[in-house]
Parts: sequence; C-alpha cells; structure tokens
Amino acid sequence: MRFFLAAALTVALFLVHLPVHASGGSYLVDDASVVGAGKCQLESWLRAWSNGSDGVWAVPACGVGPVEFGLSLHRQQGEAGLGLSPAVKWQWRNGDDHGIGLAVEVNTTYQHGRHMASQAYASTSFGLDDARRWMVDLDLGVDRERDRSAHPIEGAGVSYALDDRWSLLAERFWSRGSISDQGGVRLAFGDSSLDLVAGREMARLRSHWVNVGWNAAF
Repeated sequence: MRFFLAAALTVALFLVHLPVHASGGSYLVDDASVVGAGKCQLESWLRAWSNGSDGVWAVPACGVGPVEFGLSLHRQQGEAGLGLSPAVKWQWRNGDDHGIGLAVEVNTTYQHGRHMASQAYASTSFGLDDARRWMVDLDLGVDRERDRSAHPIEGAGVSYALDDRWSLLAERFWSRGSISDQGGVRLAFGDSSLDLVAGREMARLRSHWVNVGWNAAF
C-alpha cells in the first residue's frame, strides 16, 4: 500500500556531498517540489568517479500531505558498508505550476552504522518566464559533520525545457570549502525520466564524474 524564506532566497543566493538532490535524481541542488500526498517515487543512479570511488544510489520516497519521507541508500568503493540517509522534506509553498515554491529539508547520514553528518536547508524554485521553460532552484542551509563544526551549504541550479521531453540542467554547489559543478540532460517519458550528468569538484584534489540516472513515480 502506498504511503502517504521565499523572497529571501532569491537570485542574491546565486552567487554536497550529502543527499541534496536537484530536481530529482543525481543532481546536487534540490528543488522545492515534493512527491505529493499518497504518491511515491524512486530516484536511482550510477556514478563513475575519477578518484575510484564509483558507486550506486537509490532514493525511495513517499508523500503524506505536504511532507515527503525519503531514504537514500548508497554504496561506494572505498567505503565500509551501506550508507543510509533518512530525510524529511516539508513543502511550505507549492510553486510547481506557478509562483515561487519553498520547502525545507532535514536529513542525517549513517555509514556502516555510524552517524557521519546531518543537514538542514531551505530550497526555493521559480520560473524566469511565463511558460516556465526556464526554471531556477536555490538552496541555503547548514551541514554539520560528526564531531566537527557546521558548514554553510549553498546551491544554484538552472534548467531549460527544450520541449515536453528534453531538458538541459546546470548547477553549482558550495560546501565544506569546495565548489562542485554539474551539467546534463534529462529525457522524460510518462512518469519516468533518464539523466546523463557530468560534474567536477574544484578542491585540492580535483575530481570529476559521470552519472547515469533513472527516476520513476508511482
């Protein structure tokens, strides 16, 4: 059985390596949408990483009213055991079809049974044109690692719908003193979509990656 800010976070913020996922799936910057009451979804992707830490992610989530409950599961080379990240996301304002959307999320990450980090952040989404072919997503929040001080997290993403099926997406994410960039293409068909994403992290040890993702709602 299936289970069941805004003005402040504007382009002024346009200036993780945790479960912040953009516009669904393997993107870094989250949007202000939720699954929807009585509905569920599954976002999943494979990542090939230049530093050798290839991995696989699966993020099932279900909605109860304006609240989305999710659980990110991931496994990467070089990490012990399965990573688990339970999350709760509350949509304060629905901007899926018009206006400005606003949501907040809290999540925490466990690796091999040990608490690793927690996050709390706000997301806002809005269109740049009346047809909403151009969409912007902005994130602002705090990331706290286990036994360490908290870090601010900031993200900005933009997407352009070429037509009803094809979209282009690009984003930048700031966290823990590093900057990550991603860009890719999404193909939608029915209640599912496929992603092909390439990204890089600008840190002392630069790395880059490619994601192939599949997302489905049911």
